[in-house]
Amino acid sequence: MSEYQYYEWQTLERPLTATEQKAVDGLSSHIDVTSTQAVVTYEWGDFKHDPIQVLAKYFDAHLYLANWGTRRLAFRFPKGLLDMAAIEAYCDEDHLTLETIGDVQVLEFEMDEEEGFDEWMEERGLLSTLGRLRDDLLQGDYRALYLAWLKTMSLESGDYDEDEDDPENFFSDSEPPVPAGLKRLTPSLQALVDFFEIDPFLVSAAAELSPSLSPAQLADFSPLISRLTRPECDEFLLKIVNGEPGIVAALRKRLLSAEKPQTVPQTKPRTFRELLKIAENLRKAAAKRHTEEKRKKHIAEMQELAKREAQTWLEVEQTLASGYTASNYEHATNLLGNLQQLADFQGTQTNFNVRLGILAEKYKARTALIGRWKKKGWV
Repeated sequence: MSEYQYYEWQTLERPLTATEQKAVDGLSSHIDVTSTQAVVTYEWGDFKHDPIQVLAKYFDAHLYLANWGTRRLAFRFPKGLLDMAAIEAYCDEDHLTLETIGDVQVLEFEMDEEEGFDEWMEERGLLSTLGRLRDDLLQGDYRALYLAWLKTMSLESGDYDEDEDDPENFFSDSEPPVPAGLKRLTPSLQALVDFFEIDPFLVSAAAELSPSLSPAQLADFSPLISRLTRPECDEFLLKIVNGEPGIVAALRKRLLSAEKPQTVPQTKPRTFRELLKIAENLRKAAAKRHTEEKRKKHIAEMQELAKREAQTWLEVEQTLASGYTASNYEHATNLLGNLQQLADFQGTQTNFNVRLGILAEKYKARTALIGRWKKKGWV
């Protein structure tokens, strides 16, 4: 399998200028650039520039994936808009980092899976969905960070046995603050879960102590705008008209600064080991439900087939009598497979074997048909 790498950058607040677009276009002969997006793919090469530096200089969001198991998602923010202390509670040195580059800050999610990923996904259009998480983070919604922490812990703990006596085995690490709203993920958050292949049962385990988003946490800016002074309004309007990066987020931050902060009630932090145990119990319960649903479905199907048993045997005989085609043999064999399941269900396997034996003797000269039945273990 050949190597494949996909790089994409997007602007989320303003389009690139003509000069910026030309500069980005010159970064690679493979790159496709518009005023709001740049995409480059490689099968036998590599991008010759630091993609994070490209993000910091020109764009607001960046996505990278490679078919050997590396996936990255990064956002650029104007310096001063993020709550550094709150965000760093979710960060680590390897997978979720917050870096200051000049007058901007870059938050990067990076995950490497040595075995690659279970399924390849359609990368085009994905960043447009994931890009909405940037606005969530600016508004203090840290669900994406918590989900990234879950993935980080899954990767880190995979190198240790759960009962290993090692202070760095990660199983005893406590979770960071649990944000509200984990029980109902937005499309962007679900895309993040899918992109980084975060265990959905682990997400459900974490969500057990996550309160619902309250109306107070869904800010209504209408009454807050009237609190701004005339000079403040004029200053923000001028910056918005001029397309100053981060100005909308800065305005939101200013409006919310007059509000009493909404706190999420926190219970005693759980360890990652405890979250894993909850996730495993949820997985077992889901498997049990699935098995029970399959059992009920099988019973219903068998009860329905029992009403048509005689008709189905007749259909088998008519199909075999109608011609020597592969499609006839396939259809008849499938019908017999259903009848065998019915015999197992009813406890009438002996009767099935007798009737099948009669058909096998009648059509023993049809080697293709008998070959199918031998593979089934019927003859």
